[in-house]
Amino acid sequence: MSGCWGLQNEGSARTRALLACFGGMASVGTLTGLAALEVVTAGEGTVFCLASLANGDPMVQQRPREAERVAAVDGCPLACARRIAERAGFPPPAALVLTHDPGIKKGPPPALTEEDRERAVEAIRNALRGRDRAGE
Repeated sequence: MSGCWGLQNEGSARTRALLACFGGMASVGTLTGLAALEVVTAGEGTVFCLASLANGDPMVQQRPREAERVAAVDGCPLACARRIAERAGFPPPAALVLTHDPGIKKGPPPALTEEDRERAVEAIRNALRGRDRAGE
């Protein structure tokens, strides 16, 4: 049904309760948040509310203005994070797409692997350093 993971027949529990979260909820959307949090935990960056950026929250809009480095991390080629940042007036100097840059396969959220997580974390770190996926 419409390419969204977890949606089944109309009226099922999965169609009655919809949670708006940080990603489209395919494996790579989920992975953007998990990998970003690992980078944050290591003290290499911080995250902010993309939805509040889209809503024009002044406090959130100040964050990219003050940051030394900004990277948009998208799970799939729809590039929602990059496009939201651009439309809010903050085109990110670095943007990566997990299905392309580290080449992670898109699937339902349970399809995440430890290798996918490691590759996503490294891709984010490289984007923050201004390097491509090969580390050049």
